[in-house]
Amino acid sequence: MVAKSYAKINLFLKIVGKTQINNTSYHLLQSRFMRVASLYDTLGFNFNAKEFSLVGDFDCLTEQNTIYKAFIVLLPYVSKEQVKALNHTQIVVQKKIPSGGGLGGGSSNAACFLQVVNRELNLGLDKATLMEIGAKVGSDVPFFISDLELANVEGRGEIITPYNAESKFDIEVITPNVHCSTAEVFRLYAKEFYSTSAIVQTQMESWLQKSNAEILNNNAFSNNDLLKPLLRLHSELESYCQKGVFLSGSGSCFWKKCNAIEYAAKHKEAQ
Repeated sequence: MVAKSYAKINLFLKIVGKTQINNTSYHLLQSRFMRVASLYDTLGFNFNAKEFSLVGDFDCLTEQNTIYKAFIVLLPYVSKEQVKALNHTQIVVQKKIPSGGGLGGGSSNAACFLQVVNRELNLGLDKATLMEIGAKVGSDVPFFISDLELANVEGRGEIITPYNAESKFDIEVITPNVHCSTAEVFRLYAKEFYSTSAIVQTQMESWLQKSNAEILNNNAFSNNDLLKPLLRLHSELESYCQKGVFLSGSGSCFWKKCNAIEYAAKHKEAQ
């Protein structure tokens, strides 16, 4: 069987604090995610393979792949018979979502894997448990498991609140040929841009209550706290910072709103 693994964009991304978990420091965020229906990877599943395997053009070792990580984290949640079934699963991945672009491709792949094997192999896990598993794989995975098109996201990404789906809009994704490291961007942000006074100001601005129209009226720097450290690391991306163009997540991809006619024409060209 074949399943679609969709991309997402961040309408905004604001850092609102830090936390320590198992002696590891994490940034706490507030963001709004929107699923991108026109951009997705394709995952093909074979449940009669000799062993668990991944096939695809990946830019990392198998052990670092989010699907493999999801497979490993999933095992303690299922029975011995279900583990046997999982061990005969092959996943063939066709990538369309740019790696390092801030569009959540790896997280989406992990979520898609968890949802499909849960359904097709009758693992019997509810959505809350799948989201718990997903959170151990990556911060964006719970959003994709939620199946929401538009949601406010908090904490490290595990707190998901539906947002008015009727306020979604068509976008064009802009994909520079640049791979950005999330870890490097956050590391530089923590070192040179993190400010307690800025955090207090951000919390007072009530970003989660802002309408999409308000967000679209801002500039890219106001909407995404990671844009400045990103440009420090990749100055070649500065030319994309134009009016009405916004950064998604911590990667190199930008997006802009487009009307229905523009969207239809762009989507037709891509087919």
